[in-house]
Amino acid sequence: MRDDFCNSYTIGVRDKFSQIRKLTTMSVVLMGFMSFGYFFFWLGSISDEIFYEYGRQIFEPLAMLLNLGDTSIGIYLNTSLILLGAIIPILIGQYFMDKMEEALIKSHNIKQEKKRQKEQKEEYKSYMSRFDSIKTYSICLSIDYESEKEISYQSKTLMNKAIYSKIATILNKIEPYSKTMQNDVLIFTSHNFSNYDYVYDCILNGLSQIKNGIEKKYKYKLIPSITTDAFSSNPIDANIRKQHFEIQSFNFKNRALSTATFANKYKHLRHKKYAGIPIGEYAYFGNEKMGTYELNVIHKNLAQTLS
Repeated sequence: MRDDFCNSYTIGVRDKFSQIRKLTTMSVVLMGFMSFGYFFFWLGSISDEIFYEYGRQIFEPLAMLLNLGDTSIGIYLNTSLILLGAIIPILIGQYFMDKMEEALIKSHNIKQEKKRQKEQKEEYKSYMSRFDSIKTYSICLSIDYESEKEISYQSKTLMNKAIYSKIATILNKIEPYSKTMQNDVLIFTSHNFSNYDYVYDCILNGLSQIKNGIEKKYKYKLIPSITTDAFSSNPIDANIRKQHFEIQSFNFKNRALSTATFANKYKHLRHKKYAGIPIGEYAYFGNEKMGTYELNVIHKNLAQTLS
């Protein structure tokens, strides 16, 4: 719309100046012919009185107007020279009209560009203010196992409880004012985005040590899954858990993922380490309702990363 307005303004200005040029060009041509005519009438008049008497009715009115008080034949030569001289300022005026035309268009374009930049800045501020309202992030961890022998549900529950407890102890030390919840998943929530990278490092390092120990001792293969999200208000643990397993339903077990909301906030804070790679939008169905998750993958094979 703005470009259309700029183009319409430019077209309008050029059209007006084009009309003025046509008028001035016609004036130049007309004055040239008249100057030529008066010159030859003067030549004819000084050599032939009859020619003068017949032609004076046509040439005299303008000549008398331009040469007040003079009744000599020389007024026709003067008129020719005056008309010829009048062409010069018109041509100079055309030159300055070209400059004025470009100056008007340039001035308008500069104003429009400044206006556009101001609007862009306002849009950017408005866009960035959206991220200021995001105050909390969550990390949800779940663990599954693979083994040549069948692992009972009770054994999985006991191992997960021990693992979550160790990770929670680490997190409570480095983020004492944050919150951890342990059940069939470990949920960590915090308002301290600036410490996110360190928290995530500690989770991965802790899991790596635990994974190596369990695989050596029990010959179980640890399969962890992590999802990270962000919120404008304090999230409900049950909803974080629900979202975690809905994301797992997309066959994303053994991956570290983050939502677009968190990824955008993370980039807004100019963090890069765990920004992840966008992998698109995924739809799920629940309670006869459809929802979507726009996801980023941080680690495609989390078990391998921990190794």
